Amino acid sequence: MGDLESLQYTPKDKGFMSARGFIGLILVLVILIAGLLLIKSSYFIVGEVVVEGNNYVTVDDVYKIAEIPEKLNIFNLNTSDIKTRLLYDLRISEVEISRRFPGTIVIHIKERKPMAYVTSGYGFLELDPQGVVLAAFKNLKTMNVPMITGIRLDNEYVSDKIENPAIRSVVHYLSLLDETVLKQISEVNVKSSEQVIAYTLTSVQIRLGTSEKLSDKAKLTNTILHEISDKKMNVEYIDLTYASPFIKLKP
Repeated sequence: MGDLESLQYTPKDKGFMSARGFIGLILVLVILIAGLLLIKSSYFIVGEVVVEGNNYVTVDDVYKIAEIPEKLNIFNLNTSDIKTRLLYDLRISEVEISRRFPGTIVIHIKERKPMAYVTSGYGFLELDPQGVVLAAFKNLKTMNVPMITGIRLDNEYVSDKIENPAIRSVVHYLSLLDETVLKQISEVNVKSSEQVIAYTLTSVQIRLGTSEKLSDKAKLTNTILHEISDKKMNVEYIDLTYASPFIKLKP
């Protein structure tokens, strides 16, 4: 009987277990808080921001407008603030922001379509189809739309509407061109109100003449440039100043 008594199970001290469990809980909490602070820290690059839907506004411009830092931490980004900043830019009409698992923020934008550039006292102005200034640039890194030459504006700036009749006519003409045709136009030169000439990327002249019947001239431009491209024609100039268009081939 004495041996059985010596083998009897003795429960461990409950107070000791409670203290050890409490210390473990504290350690877990400390680790979680430290991990959260590290994740939220600006010293760590966490996740990425993807820009979709942009054809004219560059990704770098979107980052700059939205104030997205170089050292990116998506947990520190306020998507509502990003949307507000982007919509403040006239070049952007709509913004949708979503999160894509596990660590990506997607910014989808809808742009107001730019139609032309024109020089000004500041540098270059980007115009929409209604002649509204969407943006102003000191220098142009790339040209996504045609340049209007022969006319220089003065103090117009972003959100101003250009009332110059010659510029309004050119912008209207460009707005009637197909997307593929518009991309072929590099310049529209306004020598006078009676002598407007467009140039393609391959230096083909399109002699438009006056601003009369621009809708018809735009339709002819679409048709002729498509035909030139399809048939690989070697053209010197296209004259739309007469009732019947004339195409001059290179010798």
